[in-house]
Amino acid sequence: MNKKKNLTTKETFALAVQHHQKNNLQVAEKLYREILKTNPNHANTRNNLGSVLKELGESQKAISCFQKAIEIQSNHAGAYYNLGIVFKDLGEHKKAISYFQKTNSIVSKEELLKYSYLLDGLEDYKKKLEKFVEKETCNRNVAAMAAYVSKKENIKNIYPFCKDPLNFVFINNLKNVSTLTDNFSENLLERLEKVHSVWEPKTTTTKRGYQTSSNLFNSTDIEILKLQKIIEKQIITYRKVYELSEDYFIKKWPRKYKFSAWYVKLLKQGHQKPHMHAQGWLSGVFYIKVPKLLNKYEGSIKFLLSSYDFPEDKNLPNLIHSPNDFDLVLFPSSLIHQTIPFNSLDGRHSIAFDLIPK
Repeated sequence: MNKKKNLTTKETFALAVQHHQKNNLQVAEKLYREILKTNPNHANTRNNLGSVLKELGESQKAISCFQKAIEIQSNHAGAYYNLGIVFKDLGEHKKAISYFQKTNSIVSKEELLKYSYLLDGLEDYKKKLEKFVEKETCNRNVAAMAAYVSKKENIKNIYPFCKDPLNFVFINNLKNVSTLTDNFSENLLERLEKVHSVWEPKTTTTKRGYQTSSNLFNSTDIEILKLQKIIEKQIITYRKVYELSEDYFIKKWPRKYKFSAWYVKLLKQGHQKPHMHAQGWLSGVFYIKVPKLLNKYEGSIKFLLSSYDFPEDKNLPNLIHSPNDFDLVLFPSSLIHQTIPFNSLDGRHSIAFDLIPK
């Protein structure tokens, strides 16, 4: 009889991280707790366990984990940042700011930029934004914030990444530029239905729907590879359309990059909350099959400047596209977008993707 191998702390931690990333939160929690039984002063485990507990809705237990991580390692930047996020979500803004200030990370500075505008006013925000312009010119979170404030306050957007992202939305139907057929989409859907997907993944904005966790563009499937090649050609076209732009989004296009893609299947009342893709450079959606006979704007993709982090302003510009089968939509990753819920019993099938700088 084979004896069960005892994993080292390093191996158990790596396994826990894998489950955490795949949204297997209960499994990840169990593994992190196993480590702490024998190694209670493992600061990264305390921090990661806190992240799992936060995602499970146990904010107070998460706070205790983050604080314990800091007791063990006083300069644990991740734990300080996570405490800032927890207190921000709880509406305790002064505490959130105090923790964001204790780490010099870019993500903490992004949060402080938001707070400077929302709590301290426009002049303080301008000063902090100028520092980003000097040192961090292609941050997608900052670009989203700068586009929002410039429109809301009617001031010049000095952040160079993508000053007016709504002008960079590109829509094309791939039936017009390729040999894709209905048979292709049927075969593609058949294969995608076999890929492991998660119902309403906690770390995404998908509601009333399924989303795959693995990178589809790592597949060797013929249909997926064909689609990827067509998308890459469309991205070349996209860059030519905007080649005269002075925005860094175009001028400083990454020389080396990779793709990340995932399949989203929304059911009745399915939607995605407002969000953007901070890790991407260019984002896109290919619509395989969308419900028919929808009421106006149901199931549409909406591009906007306000998100959950910024107060909603209905006077700000937006762009709504009601997709057809085979539509491809490309846009800057800094542009906030959402899906409008729909009432059809038919599913809404799409592949979303990011072009990510290496």
